[in-house]
This record gives sequence, C-alpha cells and structure tokens, in this order.
Amino acid sequence: MADIIGCMAMSHGPQLLTPPERWPSLPTRIKGPFTPKSGIEAELTPEVMQAYGKRCDAAIEVLRNKLAQWAPDTIVMVGDDQNENLRHDNMPPFTIFIGDEVNATLKYGYTGTKPTDQMTHYKVNGPLARESIDKLMDHGFDPSWSKQTRYEGGLGHAFGRILNFLSPKADTAIVPVMVNTYFPPVPSSRRGLDLGTSLGKIIAESTTAERVVVIGSGGLSHTQIDEDLDQEFIAALTSNDTGYLGSMSRETLSSGTSEILNWIVVAGVAGSAGSMVDYVPCYRNADGVGCAMGFAYWDGQPA
Repeated sequence: MADIIGCMAMSHGPQLLTPPERWPSLPTRIKGPFTPKSGIEAELTPEVMQAYGKRCDAAIEVLRNKLAQWAPDTIVMVGDDQNENLRHDNMPPFTIFIGDEVNATLKYGYTGTKPTDQMTHYKVNGPLARESIDKLMDHGFDPSWSKQTRYEGGLGHAFGRILNFLSPKADTAIVPVMVNTYFPPVPSSRRGLDLGTSLGKIIAESTTAERVVVIGSGGLSHTQIDEDLDQEFIAALTSNDTGYLGSMSRETLSSGTSEILNWIVVAGVAGSAGSMVDYVPCYRNADGVGCAMGFAYWDGQPA
C-alpha cells in the first residue's frame, strides 16, 4: 500500500523565471476587452517587484525543502497543457502519461531559447500510471492516455518548470496527469475535485509505489490578477471548503485562472485543509496584468 506523504501546489508563471526588473517587458497576453485596474501603483515600483521576487524564491525554497524531507519515490504531477501535447485535433479533459520515461521542458521562450534547449529527462512510474487509468475507469472516469509526447520539448511547461524548481536533480519517478483547463469545453471544478478524490484513493491502495507526493501546477489568477477571487479560493483551500471548491464556475476559471483547477484536483487528493506558504500578486503593468503566485502544501495522507 502506498503512503501519500504530502501534496503541494504552486504557480508556474514566467515571472518566477524572470528577474523582477524585466517583469514589465513580459508580454501582456490579454486578448479582447478588459477593465484596467486602478489603485495598484504602489505594486509597480522596482522595490516592490524585487521584494515580491524574493518572496516567491523563498516560498519555492520552502516547498523544495519540504519535498526533500518527504523523500518520495514517486511524484504525481497535475498540470495543464497549452497546445503542447493536447491539441485541437484531440483535446481530452484528462490524460495520463503511461510511458516509462519522458522529457520535460521549461519552455522559457521569452528569452529566445528553444524548448529543446531546456529539457530534463525523467523516469515515469509506468505501473502506477497504468493502474491509475484502469482504476479511474472503475470510479466512473474515462481518462485518455499516451506513451509519447508530440511537443518537441516533451511534457509542457506546466510540468517542466515545477519539476525544475522542486526536484532539480530529476531523481524521482513521476506520473504526469494532464488536465485540459484552457480550451473549452473543459472539466467542471466538481469533476476535478472528484477526480482528485478518486485518484487519492487509487494511489493509497496501490502497491506500485511506497511514498507518493502529489503536486499541482499553475494559477492563481492571471493574466489580469483578481486578488478578491484568489483570497476566496485560498480561504476555501485552507478550510477544506469542498462546497466552494466544487462549485467554481467555468466562467470564473477561464484563461490562466483556469489553472486553479489543477489545485482543486490536488485538494481532492489531499482531502483536508491546505496550508499556504505565501500568496504574492506579481503585477507587471498598470492594467493589472501579471500572475498571482500561490504556494501551498498538505501534510500526510488523505482524510
């Protein structure tokens, strides 16, 4: 029987990989009409951006150290895919990679580098991945699966960035779980929460691993930051308010903010209240463009 020794979730926004003095030069990535944000002038000073960058680095270090202390033999990674491997010719809501090995990329294209310049090789816990497919079908889910990646960088940036931050030695087997959060039709928050609950039970009953950590990638609100929404979500996360987590609308979880769904899946796995390490609303222009960075963890097995 496997022990789920902990869960984590953290943002993967490009500002985490960019010196704060360069944040204002990052692309806005907002399409269509939006309401400019007022009252954030103080958030846009070089001093605040530097301070926020340091807070993000410190939060990542907390999670990295905690993961090292937990010493898992398998990391189950829950992340979205932005037209990297899941494309418009086949866009399943949930996909589990079941091959025995895979590359993952940082996909840090803002510096002009290619995805293939920033790849890391990972071993996959294929037996746990394949068992998860079988058992999820018994739980009323019909996930897709793949043994190959078609993106030149391997797994998408949602996986490569977080693994690079938290497991830089790449010496722990992974199970990549891809969630289509970006491209409608997408799974509901209730479906994501239920998937996490089922996945947690399946992992806990498995004999294909001994010590498992489940990590969610993405969020929080972006590309235009919505601090009120983030605080509502954090309050629900830290109180295990499954009623709220399972009722967030698809309209709310849109664009980059949709990656909150990955956190909801992990909350379902954990089955208990999470602990926030930090919440850092990293603005990069006066229109409120940026990424609200969140960092959280759950100790112990599911309730």
